[in-house]
Amino acid sequence: MSIYLNFTDEELLDLIKTEDKYAFSELYNRYKKPLVSLALSKIDNEAVEDIVHDLFVKIWTNRDQIQINLQFKAYIYRALRNKILDFIAHQSHERKYLDSLIEYHTNYQDSTDYHIREKQFLLELDRLMFKYNHNDKEILNLRMQGYTNNEIAEQLGLSEKTIRNRYSLILKSLEGKIKLLSIFFLF
Repeated sequence: MSIYLNFTDEELLDLIKTEDKYAFSELYNRYKKPLVSLALSKIDNEAVEDIVHDLFVKIWTNRDQIQINLQFKAYIYRALRNKILDFIAHQSHERKYLDSLIEYHTNYQDSTDYHIREKQFLLELDRLMFKYNHNDKEILNLRMQGYTNNEIAEQLGLSEKTIRNRYSLILKSLEGKIKLLSIFFLF
């Protein structure tokens, strides 16, 4: 709505606290492109839009408790910086974890015990995936094969944003379970 264009960021934030979705959309539209641009200058990753999206989801989710003691602009850029730092740290840990899996796989891939545990791991992973609908399973399978969100969207006839959001939700729900399974069955 055009009326929201005249409001300051802080006024929009006050309206968001009253669950005004239009005020939220205006604030999101004001900052999405600059935040994505800044994030891309810091990290070269397709997850940048997810990072910015998650930042705004957190604002909406915590709208009734959010207390900002600075200007909203300073707050949102500081929050983005923290999200980027968290992402970089997570990527570093993930890389170390994957490297250790590769090393383990290289050293033990021929053992019978490994093959049994690998088979059991895949069965348990299939069991976890059973609760998801066909599209979610297909999204995960295609991502595991290396397809991008755009390629998956074309194949499934869905929007890229839908694929990105669904994949993010799938990963969040599976994250701890897969780590536990891999530790239990592969190590």
